[in-house]
Amino acid sequence: LDFARRAADLPLPLPARDRPAADPGPEAWDAAKARIAKSARGVSAPLQALAVLRLGVEQGIEAGLAEERATFLRLRQGEESAALRHLFFAERAALRPADLRGTAPLAVARVGVVGGGTMGVGIAAALRNAGLPVTLSERDEASLTRATTALQGIFDAAQRRGSLSEAEAQARMAGVTPVTGLAALADCDLVIEAVFEDLDTKRQVFADLARHCRPDAVLATNTSYMDPRSIVAGLPGADRYIGLHFFSPAQVMKLLEIIPLPDTSDTVRATAWDLARKLGKIPVRSGICDGFIGNRILRHYRAAAEALMRDGIGHADIDAAMRGFGLAMGPFEMQDLAGLDISFLHREAARARGEDVPETLGDILVRAGRKGQKTGGGWYDYAPGDRTPRPSDDVARLIAPLCAPPRDLPGPEIARLLVAAMAAEGQHILDEGIAASAADIDLVEVHGYGFPRAKGGPMFLAARAGQGA
Repeated sequence: LDFARRAADLPLPLPARDRPAADPGPEAWDAAKARIAKSARGVSAPLQALAVLRLGVEQGIEAGLAEERATFLRLRQGEESAALRHLFFAERAALRPADLRGTAPLAVARVGVVGGGTMGVGIAAALRNAGLPVTLSERDEASLTRATTALQGIFDAAQRRGSLSEAEAQARMAGVTPVTGLAALADCDLVIEAVFEDLDTKRQVFADLARHCRPDAVLATNTSYMDPRSIVAGLPGADRYIGLHFFSPAQVMKLLEIIPLPDTSDTVRATAWDLARKLGKIPVRSGICDGFIGNRILRHYRAAAEALMRDGIGHADIDAAMRGFGLAMGPFEMQDLAGLDISFLHREAARARGEDVPETLGDILVRAGRKGQKTGGGWYDYAPGDRTPRPSDDVARLIAPLCAPPRDLPGPEIARLLVAAMAAEGQHILDEGIAASAADIDLVEVHGYGFPRAKGGPMFLAARAGQGA
């Protein structure tokens, strides 16, 4: 009130349209354009907003306002706007599944994480970033030391980036209780198993958890491929088990695939969705199948990319096409980063079970010792300490007998074919009831696999194409 009385006798500031706007000059505009192009990769509106601003400064506010309105109307009618609105509503619907409205989640005051590898440490970091106390369990002291060192490294890196203060980083680490064995998890409200993908190991972990944990504690597996029913088969309290598939790095990636088992209670399901909200994740329900939603589509995407290779399209051209489409990297660069041996071992395990799994070009590379960046070579060669992919004569020699003579295919056509393969498998997933909606599949691809937001997702694109858009 005192301020208002004083201000009443002061001269009013000029309206915005009457204030002078100094032109910073071509160099400043070019610098802003370069900065925005880097931060808004694949999205057109921010650069167009800059162009409108520049026009208004150079030609006056009336011209700027007219151009702003025309640009807005044009963008609103575009595919990018439709895609972003599609995701806007899908993300909000994902947080509030209709069948769980009215079901109260369990209170979760402490979470246990079993396994201190990359995934377990990432999950622990995500939980601490949400303010949840964590008990981190490993099998022995040496493994526990490695896990806590890695976790400390995550918080130290956040502090160096300026996203955490020193006191906040210390508080994050102080909320972690490192333990060996599983007995110390007895007071946890939720335990997330994140050991490596071996059925016998996971079954043993859950058998021990069933003995040590309270009967009302929620027990979750982070498996990315296995049927969670086989992990907990025969254990008591069937209503408390659930799958929580985090994506690596778990403290960064927003997707959380939630896999209820047939006997999982609504209360446990509601608790999983409540946890996702606390962690700032996008939760998507998946039915049970090999790879769930995301990894199942990924497998078919990679198979379609290899089929193009066998048809004479170079893998570097395929990677370039998908980068041009808006992905951070192509399918072969992604395999080199993650390690070709991971999917190879999964295929080998399926073959050992008697399943008919065709030999892939990636299998040939792994058997030749090329497992990706970690071995200095996968689909590409890598110099020590340098992640820049370089063409490989060894790869060309290994795959040449299995591929057609080299030929060219335009990048947009390569991208169209691969996205269509993703959408086709997504439709199978939808038809089988593995996913609840096409929008859920798009959320998985955008938040788990880097599909460009401005494209809306493979199912969105397929639907638009079907409508003749």
